[in-house]
Amino acid sequence: MQPSKNLVKVLVAGAIALAGLSWAASALKSAPDDLNRLVDNKDYIDISTIPNMRVSLRYASENNFLGKNIYGDFHQCLLQRIAADKLRQAGLALERERPGWKFVIFDCLRPRSLQETLYTAVKGTPRQPYVADPRAGSLHNFGFAIDLSLEDETGRELDMGTLFDDFTALSRPDQELKNKEEGKLSAGQLEHRSILRKIMLKAGFIQLPIEWWHYDALPKEEVKAHYKIVE
Repeated sequence: MQPSKNLVKVLVAGAIALAGLSWAASALKSAPDDLNRLVDNKDYIDISTIPNMRVSLRYASENNFLGKNIYGDFHQCLLQRIAADKLRQAGLALERERPGWKFVIFDCLRPRSLQETLYTAVKGTPRQPYVADPRAGSLHNFGFAIDLSLEDETGRELDMGTLFDDFTALSRPDQELKNKEEGKLSAGQLEHRSILRKIMLKAGFIQLPIEWWHYDALPKEEVKAHYKIVE
């Protein structure tokens, strides 16, 4: 007896769903493996060893725009040594200027395989410009970019006007003046961003124009010419 067309459709749909779940589970399991290989690599630094840092990896939790953990059990924040040295200088400057304050670190090194996960989620939507195409790669994929904010001496995360991964015009440094004039960002929120920006730029980082939390340690062209992407 031949199965009915409806039954065939149900079986096919079930097989596709199971394949998707299998892929997701595999990606989640492999993410820590990809990163764990770099833990003992002398070219990468775990920035939790640097003073004035609190690591809170958002993609190792459900507190991100995907609403799911894509890093698995991996909770270390790794940066290329050059980037880590600059961040160390930024931490020292923060301690001098705002005693008791810390950087809150949202993301550091992110393998290209996980960049693909993020990009797939935003492709074809208004959020797409905020996530680098994995074919070209983000500087996160090289270990030369960091996402971060600030917390004060009481451990309270400062109000920056938007949350991490907001992906709207309010998160864009290049539109801050316009948003302030329109009453969408307060003077206090912009002051907090300015404190973060001043310290990071002085340490040699480059502000990404569309995300207040994103800083690159070197120019994109230099990184891509001289360093290897982490797959």
